[in-house]
Amino acid sequence: MFESYDLVKFGKHLRKLRNNLELTQRDVESLSGLTVDALRRIENGEVVPRYDTLLYLSHAYKKDLLAVLKSYSNANELFNYYRRLEDLLVFNDLAALEQLSCEFSNYVKNNPEKGTLVNGAVVNQFRLTLSGVSEYYSSDPKKSFEYFNAALKVSHPDFAPEQYDQFRYFEFESRILLMIAVSLSELPDLSNRILLFCLEHLNDDLHATIYEKYLRVKIYFNLSYNYHIMDDDQNALISANKGIEYCNKYYLSYSLGPLLYRKGIAEFLLGVPNYLQSLQAAILMLDIQNAGELAEKYKTITKENYGIIL
Repeated sequence: MFESYDLVKFGKHLRKLRNNLELTQRDVESLSGLTVDALRRIENGEVVPRYDTLLYLSHAYKKDLLAVLKSYSNANELFNYYRRLEDLLVFNDLAALEQLSCEFSNYVKNNPEKGTLVNGAVVNQFRLTLSGVSEYYSSDPKKSFEYFNAALKVSHPDFAPEQYDQFRYFEFESRILLMIAVSLSELPDLSNRILLFCLEHLNDDLHATIYEKYLRVKIYFNLSYNYHIMDDDQNALISANKGIEYCNKYYLSYSLGPLLYRKGIAEFLLGVPNYLQSLQAAILMLDIQNAGELAEKYKTITKENYGIIL
């Protein structure tokens, strides 16, 4: 989705290759079947060369031009912004979010679209997503939903949360859909249906990245919380246990404390005798992870709402 090429520099390189071989554009037309006009436009950086076009030129130049084009890609730099955003979705670092927003704005400013395959719609979608994340972690789910919804409409103009399963999503778009689900706190049933859809389409094979694993844990936590809001304590417990089992399977500590807390509350509401053990384990895990503020918040909520002292 973020694939980007400096077409002007690539075109200049092709012209240099041709000149070094002492070939005219008409010579290349005879060798490859590509018209002089098409070659001229490629050398001027005016068009994105097609796969088959590069194959024909590769035969003419005796060089793998597909690999050469890849060397003029800015994808690594752009994907770096994507990876950093995914990190923010997991760890809620607002200072890092501000830094990322500033750096991305500078990147776009210094890399104009002319001569570069950077889709303006993609840039706009990324910006809207950054704004949505900022609003969400500033405790404004309603405003964050508006940004996330607008971000998905960039690539799917007819998108509506209720029709989430009518579209196909690229990986980045699936992350936006996940955040839409998380921001729909006032509609927990719809939120959970979207979360389950995201869970089904999230990579879980041997090649799953650590962030994909973190996002799976995040989904289990939000499923459990939504079921809690819906007074469906049995499914709240099931979702929390699935998240904990997943953490144990891959030796993850991410969100283990909050998952143990959701498990303990569900057990308490279901009358499971060992609920206190789960709640105490949650507080202990948060303390170990230096999340003392969240631990204290859980203690206060538990005492006020359930009369349980941790």
